[in-house]
Formats: sequence, structure tokens, C-alpha cells
Amino acid sequence: MDETMRDLELGKQLMAENYPHLQLTNIEIIQGGGIKTVWKVETTEGIFCLKRIRKSLPIVKFTTSAQAYLSSKGALVAAIIPTKDNNLYFVHEGYALVLYSWIEGTDLDMEKNQEHLEIGLKGLAQFHKDTVGFVPPPDCETYNRMGVWPDNFKKMLEELKQWKSVSEQQNTPFHQAYLSIADEVIEMAEKSVQLLDRSCYHEWVKEIGEYGYMCHQDYGKGNALHTKEGVYVLDLDNLAYDIPLRDVRKLIFKRMAELESWDLNLVEHLINCYASVLPLTEEQRKIIYIDLLFPHKFYGYVKKPFKKGEDGEIRKLLKTFNVEKDKMPVLRQLLQLN
Repeated sequence: MDETMRDLELGKQLMAENYPHLQLTNIEIIQGGGIKTVWKVETTEGIFCLKRIRKSLPIVKFTTSAQAYLSSKGALVAAIIPTKDNNLYFVHEGYALVLYSWIEGTDLDMEKNQEHLEIGLKGLAQFHKDTVGFVPPPDCETYNRMGVWPDNFKKMLEELKQWKSVSEQQNTPFHQAYLSIADEVIEMAEKSVQLLDRSCYHEWVKEIGEYGYMCHQDYGKGNALHTKEGVYVLDLDNLAYDIPLRDVRKLIFKRMAELESWDLNLVEHLINCYASVLPLTEEQRKIIYIDLLFPHKFYGYVKKPFKKGEDGEIRKLLKTFNVEKDKMPVLRQLLQLN
């Protein structure tokens, strides 16, 4: 029996064992490959999606409870179908599996399509509003990034500096290329750290309190579906308590990188789309600019050779640096930097 057939048989078996009240009419694999397998399940009661979650069980307890909370208050997320024992998930070979309602809609390609991005930002803002107030079960593990930005920025800045010192001791073309651009990148990071410390960040975190907004952390194509009801947000496996702007920064940065040019009016327009649903003060908007200023993309690339021992490519290094450099004229204006 080949792997696809084995996975189909496994899907049927898991459905029969855990959802015997749902009579199967068809099952297909929409994503294959071991623990990444996702099944589309058709039953007499409707269409569902059976998915294995590659997280620890205490985290799964947190994210599925959050999703059930969102669904119960009418937020646009997939409903979770309880098992025969009335649990939100069951465990097979150490991994949790969850059965979700199937959502039909249009995939939002927010990097490439301006209209999709505008719709997606409004949907994201509504999602962030809906997440407020979820109190996690006592025996789960949470992702919590509330209040950690300043320390994270400083830690990444220190690493960028350390890698400069390492590169001074190495004579490879990659290390020399890093050395040639390190000062500019470090300056971006230092300025972000200074501005964040002087911003309303700490005050806002205090104001939000313990169970405030949750960020998706991976919001983009495949995780946002446009339907007649609005934007459904899918795959909540990485939900984290945080100020709601990190998801916004990522979307804006990806769009500008895709366009290969930064436009001040467009940046402000995109933030206005989001703020039309979840209003932001001028000081809160400034945090998005500060987060855009930090060289996240560059750091994300260079940590692979420096921290993980992967081979570094000069072409990718310089391309990533240029993406960061392109943003500076617009961010200087927005942040009133010299």
C-alpha cells in the first residue's frame, strides 16, 4: 500500500474512532506528508477539515481553547467539532488532531494584490478585536509576547554586533560582505531600540492588561479567506498574546518588498485600512514605523549562517540588505529622523 492510501485509511480510521456520529461519504488528502497530512472529510452532516497539529499538547490546549472561544462569540474562525468524548482534540501517536468546519472562500494574496491586502488588513483588525478577553485554561502553556519587544530588539541588536566581531576574524567572502554592510544594519537596529524605549509601548502594554489582544503570527496567503460574511482567519496554531501590530508590520513590509519601492502615502493608507476597524492613536501608529525600521528580515536571514551553521549566500545577503535599505527614505520621513 502506498503512502497516500495509508494516509486515506488512517483518516477513515481516526474519523470512525473519534467522530462515530459523523457518517463519512468521502475523504481526500489536501496536504500530504507524514505528520503534515490534512484531510478534507465529507459527511452527511457537512464538510470538515481534519488536521494534525505539530505543537506540544499544552500549547494545543491553549490554541484550541482560544479558537473555541472566538467561534462561540461569532468571530470569523473555523468552528471546532468536538470528539465523541466532547473534547476539542484527540491524540494519535503523540500528536493532537482537530476537526474543523470547512470554510469556502477566496484566498487573499496580500503580497501581490493591493485590494486583497486592504480587505485582509480590515479582517485582521476585526480578528484582533475579537481575541480580547480570552482567559486560557489553567493547565495549558501560552505563547505570550506581551511586553517583550524591547528585550527582543536588544537581543537581536547584540547578535548583529557579535556577528560583526565574528566577521572581523574571518576572511571568507561571505563574512567580508557582512562586514561591509553591518554598520548600516546595526544603526537601523539601534535607532529602533532607542525609539521603542521612548514610545508609548510600555504604557500601552500596561493599559491592555493580562488577557488582551492575540496576534496570529503567520497571517497571510492560505490563512485568510474572503467570504460573503467577511474574512475568515485560519490556522491559529501560533496564537500569542501581544500588542496587535506585529501582524500589521509583517504584511506592510512584505507588500513593499514585493513592489520593490516604498511609498509613504501607501504605507499610511494601509495602516488607515487597519485602523478603520481597530482605531490607533498617533503614538500607537508610530510603533508600526519603529517595528518596520528594525531590520527583521535581514536578521532572519543572517541568523541562519551565524546561529544555525547553514551556508551563507552573498547574493541573498545583499538582496536582503537592499530590501532593508529601500525602506529608509520613507521611514526617515515618518519617524522624523535626520
